Amino acid sequence: MRLFPILLALCVSTAAYAQDAFSPSATESCLAGLDRKTDRRICVGASARECGEETDEAICMAAEITYWDTRLDVAFALVLDRAKGKDDDAKHLKLKARDQAGALAKAQESWLQYRADACAFEQTLWGSGQPDAPEVQACHLFLTAEQVFYLEAVALIE
Repeated sequence: MRLFPILLALCVSTAAYAQDAFSPSATESCLAGLDRKTDRRICVGASARECGEETDEAICMAAEITYWDTRLDVAFALVLDRAKGKDDDAKHLKLKARDQAGALAKAQESWLQYRADACAFEQTLWGSGQPDAPEVQACHLFLTAEQVFYLEAVALIE
């Protein structure tokens, strides 16, 4: 269970936030306070909403997207490292190769394309049709957070 504090420390230390007013603390506090039964998606965007009370909401949303994108990169790297280790173990033990790392990379590539396509579709649903419209940003934010939750759960599988 030491994975998540390390993950969060990496995210906070490596993310370049667009605005000094943004801090991921509202999102992180919300997530930390949830029980296992509560849908974690209720916390997504909490920091952007808090930041938006003092500064431009678009800047705050972009900063939260950066936070989740960084967290996604870290979670993917952790799962990929574990998958490569399992692939190496199978090779050394002369077990049937599963190529977990390859399957994970392919799945993540497909997911990134899905996110791009889904948010492009979302863009067509709204009047402005702009790629930086709040609805499109929200699409990117929520789909990314869901993938982070998935990868973080996979990282806990032994």
